[in-house]
Amino acid sequence: MDPAQLQWQDGELQLEGLPLLSLARLAAEAHRNGDVTGVMVHGFNRWEWTEAEFDLGGERQTWVIDGLALRRGGSADRVRAEEYQVVKRKAVRYPRTALNNAMVTYYAPTAALVEVAVNPGTGEVTIHGLQNYMDCGRPIVRQLVEGQIEGGVAMGIGHALYEFLPPLGEGAGNGSWNLNRYQVPLAKHVPVWNQQHEMLPPETDKDPHKGIAEVVMIPIVAALAEAIYQATGKRFNETPITPEKLRRALNPQVL
Repeated sequence: MDPAQLQWQDGELQLEGLPLLSLARLAAEAHRNGDVTGVMVHGFNRWEWTEAEFDLGGERQTWVIDGLALRRGGSADRVRAEEYQVVKRKAVRYPRTALNNAMVTYYAPTAALVEVAVNPGTGEVTIHGLQNYMDCGRPIVRQLVEGQIEGGVAMGIGHALYEFLPPLGEGAGNGSWNLNRYQVPLAKHVPVWNQQHEMLPPETDKDPHKGIAEVVMIPIVAALAEAIYQATGKRFNETPITPEKLRRALNPQVL
């Protein structure tokens, strides 16, 4: 059997020519035999991934991780479930430090459209709608990717419109800054019910997984700056684009 031919589809493990196996059936068998039921790994990337070797079941395996821990299942009548146990690596190869200078290319492409309204009297920006598109390859846990997208959207809105710290001694280092002074976007600032996120389908079943995290916020900042320009005709070259900046730009005669 070639493991590369195995694939998950509609919640079942499939291999051509063999019956489908549900996750519940696989889990029951793993617990009955005390097989591996949980895996934790740690990866490190410096333009390329770290590789390490591990002995598993008498065989030497090489993976693009530098840490591995396993948990084995158990059933009431046969095997006691174990906590995670670290598997000691036999060898490890970290990428050269010089590769820190290389530009990151593992991120997922993402784009965004934002609909805003600007109050010319107060300079307040209200977001009425947001559409995000992302190519994340084959998501491992779709709900986690969706959560990262929503978090990245909030980060982008905060960076573009609200979050500011003065430099030097008046900034965060003086110990007096907290959320009572540092404005982060709240639910009323984020279009919770008017966000649309489209995760583009992978081109093939072999597409790689792609990193998400803070990369989502990048097009949000640009989209907001462009939407404000389209609404007001005013360009801004620094963030955050606060109501005060907008008010003064739209009403230069008002101090």
